[in-house]
Amino acid sequence: MTAVGEIFRSLIGLFLDDEFLAIAILGVVALTAFLAIGLETQPRWAGAFLLIAIVLVLAGSVLRTARNSARRD
Repeated sequence: MTAVGEIFRSLIGLFLDDEFLAIAILGVVALTAFLAIGLETQPRWAGAFLLIAIVLVLAGSVLRTARNSARRD
């Protein structure tokens, strides 16, 4: 049973390894939904916002991880 539990923890860890990235993506998706539904923005603009925001969040996460990795070395 411990092997199954370890595999399960490893799989969960793959998705939640970087808490900043997970929370930021959820925030971007929620904000995009608010723009699309709440403010009735055209789907084209909501999609453009989603694309740009996700790319920026990903770039920020990569830079943050690289900075933290450099400090550990």
